[in-house]
Amino acid sequence: MSCFALYFLLVVTQRPCEQVHRLNINYVQGDNMSISCLTTTHPLESLTVKLRRTDPVQHILKYSDNSPLEHQRWSVRNDAGNVTLYLKDISLSDKGHYECEVYKDRDCLNATLFNLRVKECKTLDSVHATPDSSVLLPCSELPLQYRTDQVTWKIFHGHRLIEIAQYRPPHKPSNSTERDPRPLYERVRILGNGSLLIRVAVNTDGSWYQCRVSEKTCYEVKLVMK
Repeated sequence: MSCFALYFLLVVTQRPCEQVHRLNINYVQGDNMSISCLTTTHPLESLTVKLRRTDPVQHILKYSDNSPLEHQRWSVRNDAGNVTLYLKDISLSDKGHYECEVYKDRDCLNATLFNLRVKECKTLDSVHATPDSSVLLPCSELPLQYRTDQVTWKIFHGHRLIEIAQYRPPHKPSNSTERDPRPLYERVRILGNGSLLIRVAVNTDGSWYQCRVSEKTCYEVKLVMK
């Protein structure tokens, strides 16, 4: 039998997947991802796991007993009966559509199709404040140990990010009774833990803010003025 005939026979006799699961997965840049491709009693060594990207098509990983090929950041493990796919240090370029197939011999036991969506910054809980109060916007879920000069803050104006020193608030209505506030950059200070302190807050300070700790670590927080 020729090599071509053998290949054709294997393809023809390969059985379709018994189950197909579709998922949407959301992560933030720098996170580590884990996703179960199959729950089974079969040992991992008896299975073949294939991972490919579908937009565009790119074969990323193939794991089997005689071909434990692993990507630099992707890996496969058996965690308590779950064939689990891991991706470490997610980057923005990882977002896209993927297909993870698990085979037992020529039988496809399961196919998991997932859309990986990656955000650049993690979203923190909104902060609520009243006019003339002092407001503290955090730059992490936990206290930061970074020095002040390692954290930068920007404010969203529409869909644009603007350095706070360059931000000019929208003009207030001519019939507004609110006095002209000092510019935002004159009323803010970055504290030692990276938080942003806004003194004498005004309604036009209400917006989304972004703090960046490093190239891959940033947070977004919304200031809501009541």
